[in-house]
Amino acid sequence: MKQLILLFLLFNFLLARAQDSTGKKSAIPRLPVDTSKTGVPAGMPSALAGKAPADTSKRIGLVIKPSTIDFKLNNGQTGTAHVYIVNHLPKKKQFTIYLSDWVRDSTGAHTYTPPGSIERSCARWVKLTKTFIEVEPGQTYDYDIKIQVPDSTASIKEMKWTMLFFETTEEQVVEGANGLKTNINNKVRVGIHLYQTPPSLTFKDVKILAFDNKSDSDKKKCQIVCQNTGTTQLECTSYIELSNVATGDKTTVNVPQFPLFPEQRRIVEFEIPKNLPKGKYSLVGVIDAGTDVPMEAAQEMIDI
Repeated sequence: MKQLILLFLLFNFLLARAQDSTGKKSAIPRLPVDTSKTGVPAGMPSALAGKAPADTSKRIGLVIKPSTIDFKLNNGQTGTAHVYIVNHLPKKKQFTIYLSDWVRDSTGAHTYTPPGSIERSCARWVKLTKTFIEVEPGQTYDYDIKIQVPDSTASIKEMKWTMLFFETTEEQVVEGANGLKTNINNKVRVGIHLYQTPPSLTFKDVKILAFDNKSDSDKKKCQIVCQNTGTTQLECTSYIELSNVATGDKTTVNVPQFPLFPEQRRIVEFEIPKNLPKGKYSLVGVIDAGTDVPMEAAQEMIDI
């Protein structure tokens, strides 16, 4: 009987979302999307949709753009993209340029490995035009990146990626308690995400694998375990909704938008507000990966 009630409540929740008068699947606002990724023909990297950074002569520091380049090439095709380095500092900056593979763990943290070391790496296909550059004060440096996809069907069976790093040294003067000054050289690096997503890969899907109540004596928490079961990277939003069974009052808890690689699993944790009135609640967890992806939801009943 309890299972039938849960299924009925979950069905009503999803039906209400689908009939939202706004026409959206979720009332949760989406975070801004990088517009440099839109309006690009198949076979061209999305970063080419943007231009070199606008005149920012009043700024101070270094600007490296874009943060992401998504090639969309078929087998046998070659692509070229550009990274722009703008030096607003009063001195020349030197950069070492190199590739590194990386994956996201279940919390979203990055783990780095040598280039070509993971199965989904495209580092072997990327050609760096230079591995060392100098950028003068006030200069905008246009750095070319080339990628050659092998002419084989295996090369376009899955999405691949790698990271392009620009590393420089920042000198910092530190004054000790005795008044002596010491020069410390700190290495600073900026990573550009390089993605290769074949145009034939269009299937998008996400699944909830588990929805658990992780409350303890100090905090009431729950978590969603989800997985990207499609073939392309997803940008996901997630939230929980608590409905007081007696009063019908609803409370929503959101988390920031997060990306999911194909096959990647992600643990999304939520803290249940402490100020909720005591009683029985319907707890619904949602993963929303966009308007073209079926929304995933899970539900359970909890006592607060």
